[in-house]
Amino acid sequence: MWVLLFLGGFLGFIVAVGALLWSFIKKNKDLRKKSLIGGLLAMIMFFTGVMISPTDKSESSAETAKTEQTSKISSTSKKKEKSSTKQSKKTSATSSSKKKNAKTSSSSKKEASSSSKKKTTKKSSETSSSSKTASSSSSTETSSSAKTYDDAANAAFASEFNTQINDALRQGDVTDLFAVMPNGSNLIDVVVPQDYKYLPNSQIQELADTILSAKENCFQEWNAKPENDYDETYGPRLYVKSPDGATLAKESFWSGTMKRVIDNN
Repeated sequence: MWVLLFLGGFLGFIVAVGALLWSFIKKNKDLRKKSLIGGLLAMIMFFTGVMISPTDKSESSAETAKTEQTSKISSTSKKKEKSSTKQSKKTSATSSSKKKNAKTSSSSKKEASSSSKKKTTKKSSETSSSSKTASSSSSTETSSSAKTYDDAANAAFASEFNTQINDALRQGDVTDLFAVMPNGSNLIDVVVPQDYKYLPNSQIQELADTILSAKENCFQEWNAKPENDYDETYGPRLYVKSPDGATLAKESFWSGTMKRVIDNN
């Protein structure tokens, strides 16, 4: 019976779908209604056939038998485990009582030797920790004693370099004067006379190189004094300018050489 309902509903649903499509093509409203009603009836027949289909009871009975057997086996295994654990506890209790008597004599000897070892290790750790604290304190002292090159230090060096470069010009019978001006904490400007701006490119490059070497020599001598001793290897960067503010040459940050900026051909 359920097979007839199942197949009839399935085939009837397919026929109803085909009739519904044909009603849309032909624009037949009566056929459309009939196909919808037939499709609903076919679906009802299909689902009733599925619901009344018989189920296989043999599998369920076999599963229940298997579960009963597994429960019986597990219960018997638990009983065996309990009995074995009771016997093992009895044997372990007797053996532990015997071992305690043997361990008491040996533990006293081990405690004496371990206490002596601990004393020696404590002494060595104390000496190593004291040496570490001494080294750390010395490193902090050296780091704290290092001076930073700030704006005030750059101004002091610019004044020293101004004195030395003009003394060198006077010793070379040069009447021109240069002005060394600090610019922040890492730059100095050497202002040359205005007519130097119109010199040929080769002479401007030679002038810039000479001022750079003089600046480096002056900084090494000035920083070597005890009252200075700044944490700097090279002096501040150098700019050569004219009084109207034009830059003739500047020191390269990467190469440490003077690069001409102005071009007089």
